[in-house]
Amino acid sequence: MKKEESQNIIITGATRGLGLTHAKYLAKNGYNIALVDLSVDACSVYGEAKDVPSILNQLRESNKAEFYSCDLTNFRETNDTFQQILNDFGKIDAAVLNAGGDIIGQDKNASGGKAKNNSLLVDIDDHNAIFDRNYRTCFNSIKALMPIFKKQKQGKIITTSSVSAGYGVTKETSYSTAKAAVIHLTRSAAAELRDYDICVNCIVPGPILTGRFKNTIIDRTEKDLEKINGEKSFLTKIANPIEVTYLLEFLLSDKSNYISGQVIRVDGCQFTTPI
Repeated sequence: MKKEESQNIIITGATRGLGLTHAKYLAKNGYNIALVDLSVDACSVYGEAKDVPSILNQLRESNKAEFYSCDLTNFRETNDTFQQILNDFGKIDAAVLNAGGDIIGQDKNASGGKAKNNSLLVDIDDHNAIFDRNYRTCFNSIKALMPIFKKQKQGKIITTSSVSAGYGVTKETSYSTAKAAVIHLTRSAAAELRDYDICVNCIVPGPILTGRFKNTIIDRTEKDLEKINGEKSFLTKIANPIEVTYLLEFLLSDKSNYISGQVIRVDGCQFTTPI
C-alpha cells in the first residue's frame, strides 16, 4: 500500500548493491527517490543494472526518481548536490547514507578491488581512499543535510556501518576502522540534532549477497561458500540485501520516531555483544 503523501528520500551509493535494493523496494512502497552515486557507470560494474536510465524507468513506474552524480568525499560537491535535490523535490524527508565499501583507488566507477596489504602495513593512499569512501562520505552528507533538517525541525538520517566495526579485523584494518568511525559519528550527530527532532541511526549489516560479493566469490573461503550454498539454517546463510531493507523501512517510518542514536546489527546472530 502506498503512503498517502510520498516522502522524498536520498539514497547514496544507490545504483548497485544494498543501495539499489533499498531504492527499488522503497519506490514500490510509495517513496520518491533521489539516487546519488559516484558516476553514471557505477551501476554496471558488477552486472546489477544495465544503466541508470533503466533503473530510473523502473523506479518511475511507482514514484518520482532522479539520479545525481556526486563525489561525496568532496564537501562542496556534496552540498551543491543536496541543494539541487532540495530544489528538485521541494523537501527532503530522510537520507540513507549507504555509499562505502572496502575498495581502493579513485576511479569514477568505484570498481577497484581490496587493498593488496590490508593490515597495519596498508599503503597510506589505499588507507585514505577506504577511509574517505566510508567515513568522509558520511560526514559530508550529514554536514550538508544538517541545515536543511534543522530548518524543517524534522528529518531522518540512516548511516551504514559493518559488523567489522565491532571487533579487531586483521585483514580489513582501514575498512573496519572507518566503519567504527561511522558508528561514533552517528551517535554524536544524533545527540547534537536531538533538539531538532532529527533521528540519526546506524544499520550494521553482516555479509550481504550483493553483486560485488558474488563477483568476488572466487576469493571467498570454504566457510563462506558453505554459507552461500550449503547451510540449512536461515540465520547462518549469507543475507539477501532485502533483509537489511526491511529494517531500513522501519527506521524511515513514523513507527521509529522515538528511536535515535541507535546502532542495529543485521547479521543473523553472528555477534551478540554490544558494539
